[in-house]
Amino acid sequence: MLLLPASETQLEKLKAEEFYQPPERIEEDVTQLMEWLTKQPHLPDVTDRKWLSHFIIGCKYNLQRSKQVIDAYFTVREELPDFFGGLSEQDLKNAAHHGHMSLFPKLTPNGERVFCTRTHPTSDDDQFEAQLIIKTAIAVLDLELKDTPMYGNIILLDLEFVRLNQFLACTPTLTKNLLRCTIDAFPLRVKAIHYVNPPKFMSRLINFFKMFLPNKIKDRLFVHDTYDSLYEHVSKDVLPEKYGGSAGKIEEMEDKLIEHLLQNKEWFESRPRADLSKRPFSEKTDDLGTDGTFKKLAID
Repeated sequence: MLLLPASETQLEKLKAEEFYQPPERIEEDVTQLMEWLTKQPHLPDVTDRKWLSHFIIGCKYNLQRSKQVIDAYFTVREELPDFFGGLSEQDLKNAAHHGHMSLFPKLTPNGERVFCTRTHPTSDDDQFEAQLIIKTAIAVLDLELKDTPMYGNIILLDLEFVRLNQFLACTPTLTKNLLRCTIDAFPLRVKAIHYVNPPKFMSRLINFFKMFLPNKIKDRLFVHDTYDSLYEHVSKDVLPEKYGGSAGKIEEMEDKLIEHLLQNKEWFESRPRADLSKRPFSEKTDDLGTDGTFKKLAID
């Protein structure tokens, strides 16, 4: 899967962020993070410096927050194992029956990566596997974290063929688990969530889902009846042709993502998890910054 890195112009904008740290400082923090992990009996030792650096960047270069989110990253894999692991070719075929996902290759001018999902026309709502769709989405985030720094994400949801029963399949419990597996356990900086081609019942459902979202994300939900208003937030050179952009065909992006997921099946299956039987009864605040519980991850 080809994800283009940040250009010099985009890097200059990212360097202007008040929390930016130079590469040499990140390397120091990676070393500290690795040392900290060796002292956590319930967490695996991690030697992938690149992956850890991506984690730190996604946590706005905050070492304490990185410790907190890494702990959650491995813990949730043990507590909610059905949402993680490798995806077979049949799994992806079943998921693709109802829709496709893609990561747009080019970053926005501000360095954000667009994660897009779109629905397909279907009449067999009984076959809609919401948990499989969520598992696939989490796997996509895992690959993004593996391959590139997570400077920020824009979520684009194309609801052209979505059906009410598919939305109802996302129960409150499933929605809470989704947020726990993503917002709480990834260095995910959600800059905006954009809905395009919305059905008539969309407004009520958005109000329902807002109940589960942090306040910052609530203010970053946008519903677009036309693509023109989308262009005010995402430039055409980032968008595929389907949405009036110039970045290529979305079908090719989707096919490359499926191929990349299958290529990394063993990597997904070998991802370590926390050993909760070894977790200390109380974490020290100065080491973890959580005092045994997870603070809500700040979104930006």
